Amino acid sequence: MKQLFSISTFLLSWACWLAVSTPAQATFPGKDISFWTEHEAKNDRKNPKYLQFHELAQNKDYEKARVLIDSIIAENPGKGTPRILKALLLNELGDYKKALRELQRGREIQRRHPAIHYGHCQIYRNLGEAVLSDRSCKITSQQHPKSPEAHYEYAQTLTAMGNMAVANQELNLAAELNPDNPIYFSEMGMNHFYLNQLKDAEKAFMKALALNPNDLESEYQLGYLYTVQNNLKKAQAHLNRVWDSRKDHPQVEAARILLEVIKKNQAGSLPEKVIPYKHHLSRSRALFQSSQYGLSLLEIQTAARLNPNDPAIHEILVGLSSMLLRLDLAEKSTTHLMAITKDNPAMQGRGFQELGDLSVMRGNLDTARANYEKSKALGDPDKLAQLSLDELPLPDSKRPQALNPKEIFIKPIEALNRKGEVFAHYGMFQRALGVYAMVLKMDPTNLMGKLNSATAYYNGGQNNRAISLLEKIFVTHPNHQHVLSHHVLLAKAYVKKGDIDLAIKNLIWIKQTR
Repeated sequence: MKQLFSISTFLLSWACWLAVSTPAQATFPGKDISFWTEHEAKNDRKNPKYLQFHELAQNKDYEKARVLIDSIIAENPGKGTPRILKALLLNELGDYKKALRELQRGREIQRRHPAIHYGHCQIYRNLGEAVLSDRSCKITSQQHPKSPEAHYEYAQTLTAMGNMAVANQELNLAAELNPDNPIYFSEMGMNHFYLNQLKDAEKAFMKALALNPNDLESEYQLGYLYTVQNNLKKAQAHLNRVWDSRKDHPQVEAARILLEVIKKNQAGSLPEKVIPYKHHLSRSRALFQSSQYGLSLLEIQTAARLNPNDPAIHEILVGLSSMLLRLDLAEKSTTHLMAITKDNPAMQGRGFQELGDLSVMRGNLDTARANYEKSKALGDPDKLAQLSLDELPLPDSKRPQALNPKEIFIKPIEALNRKGEVFAHYGMFQRALGVYAMVLKMDPTNLMGKLNSATAYYNGGQNNRAISLLEKIFVTHPNHQHVLSHHVLLAKAYVKKGDIDLAIKNLIWIKQTR
């Protein structure tokens, strides 16, 4: 559980269609979802600023849209529609935590707004909350049966959860409402491919190409499909069109490689059928590498559900859910992993150590101590249980819970910094430093990781290391937002060291700045 992704877990064929398929994009909703109906709120439909914002958002002119919606909110702080529209925009911009907060604020004002469930459908999916997204998407498709984007968004969540047949039902509904949109047919084709329904996949891809002859995704998928069917002449025709486009598209390079495979008479080595759990495993990896961590978490949950007895997959799920501080999921996944590796003492030891860490995050220190003791009895495989026991507060010491269990983290570095801060809150400074080291390995320039490390060194009695790091931070971040606290900590560290002159120098700077 020390590594997030094991290399061996991802030894899948590069040529498999699913490993290179382009992730679907969210859709900004039409007016029927974005605004109340004319019968319910005529002013929304006729508000020129709302309509201007909607046009900007649908045309992906996001910066202008953001400036406009902020001005609308400032003018109308008591209205829910502007906040809900901003939430939908923030989702498009990838700021999912802020999007959720803004959506909830809008919901508090207008609980029955037609875009509430649509927003939850998209945002919860991007945060990796599968059940919440599925529930909201289902309500959205029922609430807006005549809006193709409602069915399309539901299909996205269903696809990530491995429910391809139902996803295609939703895509069919979307296509009936908007038959000129090729994306619906292209994604139906990929879902048919997943279900090993190759004839249906071929028809869907051909339909997508008929609607958009420049659809490189469908062109490539047809090339791959014909390759595994040994219809190489047709395969080369489609793949050459992709390669000859020379566009900045992931399938262009994939087409070149697949053409080389055909030229070397190696087409027979390609997988003819999709293995569902491998599909979601591959998708999880690709999404993680593209920094779409919530979607990566959703896909690895699906892979684990489809292959419940594979320790490697569940180890990845434990690692990712723990790293993002999804405590309930991490605990459930760890317990399951331990259940399927009962004969592996090292895995059991790591499992109890992980359960101990999760208990610390919850503030349940007695439970944490018991789990660390169990890990120690099993050999303490990663040598973290004894370290944790040495640093745990005494049983009679009471400290307030440090972590809000309802807070959702989506960025690994942010979550890891918070995890380290929780360890530090309970005086577990060596454990905190270990977590901060992970942060700085992922991003050597991360300011909070450096400041947190310096604080942990200071509080843990490593004064010289704290001073050294704090002085180095001034070189790389001379005027950061926490510079006042930085000087305060440095002054305190110099006092502990006995260097009063340098302590006074920092205090003078603080006085002059304030």
